[in-house]
Amino acid sequence: MDMKKFSLKPLGDSCMKTLCKSWLFIGLLMVFCLAACSDDDDNAETPIFPEKQNLICNSNDTREFTFTANTNWSLASSAIWCKFKTDDEEEFVLSGTAGTQTVTLVITDENMQVGNVSVAKLELTMGGQTIVIGEVTRSKVDYKLKIYDKEGNDITEDGVLKVGYQEYLRFDVEANFRFAATNLPGWVELEGGSLVGAVNKKVQGGLRIIENESREKYPVSASDEKVITFSDEEGRAFHTIRLAYEGMTPGKMELKRPSSYATDWVVSMDGKTFTQKSTGGSTGEVVVKKRMPFTVKTLKDDFEIVFLSKGWDDNIHLKGSMYDFFTYEWIHYEKDGGNLNLIVDDYIPNTMNGDPDERSGYVLAFSRADYEKIKDNLEEAIVVNGEIDYKYEQNNLLIGFTQKEVKEEGGSQSFKIKKMGYLDVTPTKTTDTSILNLLEGNYNIDGNNVYSISASAGDPFVIHPLLSESEWTGAAYVINSSDEEVNVETETSMDGEGMYFGITVPNVFNDDLIIVFKGTDNVFKKALVISPDIN
Repeated sequence: MDMKKFSLKPLGDSCMKTLCKSWLFIGLLMVFCLAACSDDDDNAETPIFPEKQNLICNSNDTREFTFTANTNWSLASSAIWCKFKTDDEEEFVLSGTAGTQTVTLVITDENMQVGNVSVAKLELTMGGQTIVIGEVTRSKVDYKLKIYDKEGNDITEDGVLKVGYQEYLRFDVEANFRFAATNLPGWVELEGGSLVGAVNKKVQGGLRIIENESREKYPVSASDEKVITFSDEEGRAFHTIRLAYEGMTPGKMELKRPSSYATDWVVSMDGKTFTQKSTGGSTGEVVVKKRMPFTVKTLKDDFEIVFLSKGWDDNIHLKGSMYDFFTYEWIHYEKDGGNLNLIVDDYIPNTMNGDPDERSGYVLAFSRADYEKIKDNLEEAIVVNGEIDYKYEQNNLLIGFTQKEVKEEGGSQSFKIKKMGYLDVTPTKTTDTSILNLLEGNYNIDGNNVYSISASAGDPFVIHPLLSESEWTGAAYVINSSDEEVNVETETSMDGEGMYFGITVPNVFNDDLIIVFKGTDNVFKKALVISPDIN
């Protein structure tokens, strides 16, 4: 920044001080003339002035003032007690070229009057125009206020008040006047909602951050824009102090899962359906498609994910250990800040290699602070006697699952489905309430008889509804989610396992296909929903 300086030094004796404002006016006039000449010579662009800022200070304060100018500029102070400090000199007028500027203000006790506040205007000149872009308010001379941190240290002049995370961080204030806390940033909560102090009596306050699922994860540095102000009842005395927030407590972590329980999840062999049966105090089963979502809340979104699996010795081990069945990665995740999506690869056991019929995986999240403590001995720290240590299971486990073929459990069966005539496809119960309501209202099909699979455009399926010959002889209809009949390639035929319904998914496939099966008694028995496969 090319910054020119215009010095106006106060004269030594008191009588001559009265001449300073005249000199100031002359200096400003010179600046305006220079600015006008510069405008003519340089053909400067149209000036864009920044918004006005308000600063509150006491005598003998030093403050930074930042603004942006889009062309050549000059900045002047209207008061003798508000000066610009540059290279150990004090100036009343500065100038420079376009860009973001930060100047240092020095607030003196000159011309102070007992019982009165003083206001200095910071006037910016660009392109022959002058606008007030700052007002500096100096408190009354006879008002005194002290601020103490939680350790009892006097931080009135250059200190910073800390803002707590989930607990209020304490501080004390004492003044020789009745005061109240004002001008608090919108992200900070004051304990009790207000703070009022009596004359010469110490009063305690507390500050903590207002949580919003995001801001509390990140530290906030102290600055002159993030302050709390203490002022008298008449608004004539002010004192500000900067605020800072260190972020969430290191090691603190909060997890959100699709259900209350991290364990007892079953993943389909294609890796596209996560199911948890009713357990403990939960009600009904939970079904998640494609990706399992989690939220990990910790300091700066800085956390580590650890994969474990059940090895051939039937104990849990760190993924990739010598006990692992598999040499490849089959559990993955996508991370966006604190949001996490878990992905499980499809599983086709290679019996020639001795692959088991099913495999179990475990996913844990650790805050950076906790991970650093155990990273050199992960398995020894996490696993005790072949199982995940209780404290990590309770506090760090995102999910424990088994990937296996899902068998029908008694009662009414769903469907037997093969893709391309040989790939088994396992349906899951439909959870889409709009589809369930449609089928129950228009076809009288109970939700327990509505199942779903996913497919890609052009996929052919052979669907056995697992109904006896006396119940079903091939009647079925294909509709969309608006209960409109869909023209799609179908067939009804027989094979060694009985009557089946064949369907080929259209090449343009953007909406659900719903197949409703009608019994010989003209009553609709069940339905199968085919949804677009979103990868």
